[in-house]
Amino acid sequence: MQVQIFNRNIKLDDNQLEYIREKIFGLKQYGEGIDDESTEARVDVELNKIKTSNKNVTVQVTMIVPKAVIRAEVYSTTAEEGIDIAVEKLKKQIERYKGKKNRRDQSGKWIPSSTLEEISSAQTGAEIAHIAKRKTFVASEPMHEEEAAEQLELLGHSFYAFMNASNNRFNVIYRREDGTYGLLDFNGQGTSQK
Repeated sequence: MQVQIFNRNIKLDDNQLEYIREKIFGLKQYGEGIDDESTEARVDVELNKIKTSNKNVTVQVTMIVPKAVIRAEVYSTTAEEGIDIAVEKLKKQIERYKGKKNRRDQSGKWIPSSTLEEISSAQTGAEIAHIAKRKTFVASEPMHEEEAAEQLELLGHSFYAFMNASNNRFNVIYRREDGTYGLLDFNGQGTSQK
């Protein structure tokens, strides 16, 4: 596993850096593929200027594992506390990741034992008034809608963009307020269909 640690507006000493590395490397024991040399882990530690809370350290861990991205973001009072909480979240997501593997047979047919039924209540998000962050990504392999829903949950986001393997079109799956999922299918025709 390759681990990169980035800090912003905060200075991390050698002991803190080593603590973070040990915690991330400790995740190897929780899943096959996590200890793969192609696995990348990026840890971002940032000091925020939040005046309404004493939790002004943001710790974000993004792990790129074979055929998935696992992510956790937490707000804490210290970098050590933040990495501890993030690692606990990642352990749960690694369990989902392990369960996700081998759910399709050779023909691509969905195998029933899914964790989708276990995914619980919807999370509400604040409205965005402006673009606060931009990300560029390389399109991954086409996937089925159920796989995209699990990837959405692994990342902990409210939506996920993907290339649909069923129709070879760009889709966005999103979590609705009632806990169900919605799907935006971009057909490229310039008109919307229901």
